[in-house]
Amino acid sequence: MHAGETPEWRDHARLAGRRRLAQALGELAFECLLHPRPLGDGRYALDLADRTSYRFSARPSAWGGLHVEPEGIERRVGDGPAEPADSPVQLILDARAELGVAPEVLAEFIEELHNSVLAEAGQCARLTNLPASQLAALSGAALEQHLDGHPKLLAHRGRVGWGTDDLARFAPEAAARVQLHWLVVAPELARCSGQAGPGRRQLVDESCDADARARLHEQLHARAPGLAGDGVLVPVHPWQWQRHLAAQYVEHLARGAIVSLGQFGDRYAPRLSIRTLADTSRPERADVKLALTILNTSCWRGLPGEHVEHGVDIGAALGRRVAADPLLHGVHVLGDLGGVHVPQPAFESLGAAPYRLREQLGALWRESGPARIGPDAQEVPAAALQQTDLAGEPLLRTWVEQSGVTVAAWLTALFERTAVPLYHLLCRHGIGVIAHGQNLGLVLRRGLPAAILLRDVHGDVRRVDDDRFDHEPALARLKALPAGQIVHDLYTGYFVSVLRFVAPLVERGFGLREREFLRLLGRALRDYCESRPSEATARFDLFRPEMERICLNRARLRIGHGGGASRPLPALGPPLRNPLVWEVDDER
Repeated sequence: MHAGETPEWRDHARLAGRRRLAQALGELAFECLLHPRPLGDGRYALDLADRTSYRFSARPSAWGGLHVEPEGIERRVGDGPAEPADSPVQLILDARAELGVAPEVLAEFIEELHNSVLAEAGQCARLTNLPASQLAALSGAALEQHLDGHPKLLAHRGRVGWGTDDLARFAPEAAARVQLHWLVVAPELARCSGQAGPGRRQLVDESCDADARARLHEQLHARAPGLAGDGVLVPVHPWQWQRHLAAQYVEHLARGAIVSLGQFGDRYAPRLSIRTLADTSRPERADVKLALTILNTSCWRGLPGEHVEHGVDIGAALGRRVAADPLLHGVHVLGDLGGVHVPQPAFESLGAAPYRLREQLGALWRESGPARIGPDAQEVPAAALQQTDLAGEPLLRTWVEQSGVTVAAWLTALFERTAVPLYHLLCRHGIGVIAHGQNLGLVLRRGLPAAILLRDVHGDVRRVDDDRFDHEPALARLKALPAGQIVHDLYTGYFVSVLRFVAPLVERGFGLREREFLRLLGRALRDYCESRPSEATARFDLFRPEMERICLNRARLRIGHGGGASRPLPALGPPLRNPLVWEVDDER
C-alpha cells in the first residue's frame, strides 16, 4: 500500500471514492435518510438543505432505494457550476441536516469512511486487469480476497485500529498471508470446547505440520516447562498479540500463567470477514477464527466466549438435524471442531464491561469447505454473486455460461438450493440462518449451484421462540426470537442484503428484468409453501404486503464507535413495500 505516492494509486483512490459515493447515495436512499427525486431518462437529483445538490444516473430497485452508477455523479453548491464528485465523506458533510447526527458521532463515522476508501483503493488496484472470467475461476478464500466489501454498510472496511502497514500485512484485498502466533495458557484460565482443552493437542495438527509441531513443542518445553503437560495452546492473530494481548494480559504473562511461544505453522489467508483465516498451506485443514479487536462493519470483531463454549455442540446438533432431513440434502454445515476462550478477569469482574474488552483472546477451529465438497466442486461465497470486475462485467456470466443453461434456469437452481432449504429449515425446524454474503457459501458444479455451505453457526443461527418446535439442549442455547423477527434472517439477511444487488446485474448483463427475477424467486418459495401444511409456513410469512426495513447505517450513525456491554442492534426505517407480493401477485 503506497498511499498517495504514485499517480496510479491516486487514480485508484478516486475510483474507490466514486464507488463508495455511489453506494452511499443508493443505501441512504434505501434507508429513507436521503430522498433523491427522478428527473427522467434514468437521472436523479438530490437537493440538500445546505443548498448543495447532486445529480447522478441510477436504476430504481423493487426493494426500495437506488442502484447508482459511479460514473457521472455531479455535485453543485448553490448556483455554482456542477463538478464531478467522488467523495462519500463530502456527501455526509453536505447532508448533515438530513442525517441529524451529533458531530462527535458523525466524526467517528467519517473516520471509518476514510479508512474504507483507503482500503478500497487497494482493492481497485488488485482488480485492475483482472477480468471477470479469471475471478470466476477462483474458489474459496482465493476468490474472497478479490471481493468488494459489504454492499449495505457505507463504512464497509472501517477497520478502526489499522494503518497502512496493517492493511498490507493482514487485509484480504492485499492477498495477505498470516502465520499464527501461539500462546500457552494455564488450564484454570481457559474455557474450552470440542477437541481443545488442557493438554489436548489434536487441533494443533490442523494448523501445524509435523515439523512445525515439533518446533512448537520444543519452545513449549523450553519457555513454559510447567505448562508443557496440561497447558492450553491457543493461536492468536499476530496483530492482536502485538496491539492488545501483550498489554491486557501483562499480569498473567508476568507470573507465567500465559507464555508467548512465537509464530509457527501453516500460512493462512484472511477471508472477507478478516478474522476468519483459511489454511493455504493445507486447504483441507480447518479454518481458524480469531479474536481481532478492530471496529469493522458495525462492531468490534472480538470472539464472544459463548460462541467458543457452545459453538461445537450447536454445530454438531444442527449438522445432525440437517442430515436427517431429506429436503436438506444439499446443505452442508461447517461445524466447529473446538475452541478456546480466555477471559480477562479484571474486565469480567465488572459485569458490564464493554464487550470489546471481554472478547480479546479466543480461537475457534472450523471445518473447511474443501474438506466437505471435494475436488470436483467450486466454493463461492454468496457475496461473489454481486461482484463485477472493474469494467462492470459480473462473475455470474462465467458461471451461467459454464453451466450451459439459461440465466432463468440458473437463477431457479440458485433459489432452489439457497432460499428454499433455508426457508424449510425455518418452517420445519424453527431455525433461522442469517444468510448474508460471507457466511453462506455456494457449491458450484460445472458452474451450476448444487449445494450450500453454512458457517458461523455459533453466531449467525437463531431459533424461533415457539414451544411447538422441539429443540435438543444444544439448539435450545440459540438466541430465541419471535417468528416475525426471525423471518428476517432469510428475508433481510439474504433477499435484501444479497439478492437485491444481484438483480440489477442480471438485468444489465442478461436482459432479464428485475420483475422476472422476483417472479422466479417468488415461484420457488410459493411452490415450497404449496407442498407444506399451511400452518407450517403461515407463521413465517414471506409474502406480507409490508415488511420491516432493517437499516444498518441508521444504527451506525446512531451509536458511533459504540463500546457498550453488548453488540449494537440494527435500526428500523419506514416499512418496506414487499416486492415478493407486488411483483409476483399479478402473475397469478
